[in-house]
Amino acid sequence: MGTSHGYGRELIDGITQYLFESGYRADFELRGHLEPIPPWVKHWRGDGVIVRHNKPETFAMLERIGIPYVKLNCPDHPSDVDIDEEALGEMAATHFAERGIRNFAFFTQCDHYWTRRRRDGFRRAVEKRGAVFHLFERHRSDTPPFLTWNRRERRQFTTWLHELPKPVGVLASYDFHARQVLDVCQSEGVSVPNEIAVLGVNNEEWFCRLQTPPLSSIIQCGRKAGYEAARILCAKIQGGAIPALPLLFPPVGVSMRQSTDLVAIDDEDAAMALHLLREGACEGITIDEIVTRVGLSRRTLERRFKTQFGRTLGEEMLRIRLARAREMLCDSDLPVGNIARRLGFCSHAYFNHVFRQEFGETPSGCRERFQVH
Repeated sequence: MGTSHGYGRELIDGITQYLFESGYRADFELRGHLEPIPPWVKHWRGDGVIVRHNKPETFAMLERIGIPYVKLNCPDHPSDVDIDEEALGEMAATHFAERGIRNFAFFTQCDHYWTRRRRDGFRRAVEKRGAVFHLFERHRSDTPPFLTWNRRERRQFTTWLHELPKPVGVLASYDFHARQVLDVCQSEGVSVPNEIAVLGVNNEEWFCRLQTPPLSSIIQCGRKAGYEAARILCAKIQGGAIPALPLLFPPVGVSMRQSTDLVAIDDEDAAMALHLLREGACEGITIDEIVTRVGLSRRTLERRFKTQFGRTLGEEMLRIRLARAREMLCDSDLPVGNIARRLGFCSHAYFNHVFRQEFGETPSGCRERFQVH
């Protein structure tokens, strides 16, 4: 397994957690994602392998060895454990649409199994909204794709960015590719996020904060995926029950930073109300306070807000609080009741009810699905 990116390290962290709990041990080498399988595996006397690789010879070797293995996010091979790219595409499209963006684009610098699935999942989510899907794919397999551009490629990409209808939301296949979009926008004087809103995937926090402007990114549940991959391998070794495969993991949410922090609508009062909701919905702000600060009657503001966003102020406040609750359930060990109180829900029972309505599962079920344990 590669360790050059944060998502790969999250997978290994989840695997390690399961091994710690089950009493198994593992052999492991720090490797780049595209490095060949280490030669010692040919003569290794282990019980099973978890592999995240894209070389056909890797799987041929594992078949010859004849021990159980689990394919985890393998770039060019259908995997046993993988990312739910349909859910990821829908989350990205929704994130842009909630900011008033009606133009959508996808950018990648490689042609792998997962980038193709991510592109297609996002395309379907965009076309479901009746919008046009714009695409720029740069396929480079000879060098690390985020390190180099030649002049012709950069000129083509720059032209593509300038010709996109504005404002536009660009989903990059992952955070390193999003950096390329931000770099070209900065050098070309393209405003981010007002003209081009940029969204990455994986949410490696230090990297996202390092960008100019800081990069919004979709949060994956890598630890849970790694944990379940280890559980499946142990079941294969022991002859136990195995869940239906592939096991797909949807993303947790979007960590929003400056690269998508906009409201692209002409109604300034409705935009201000949405900004106030985003800033204060989880901090106790009330609808009456928002109405007062915008300076319109409640009836007028409600009508204009629903015209722009398709939801009332109260519905949007609830949606923001529930999204934050979902992140807290996945990222913290706070009791469910504490999360409900912290986010202003009047009772634990009401929180359970509205959470199930929004996500189709209880808060406890959500935590069970995303957290390792």
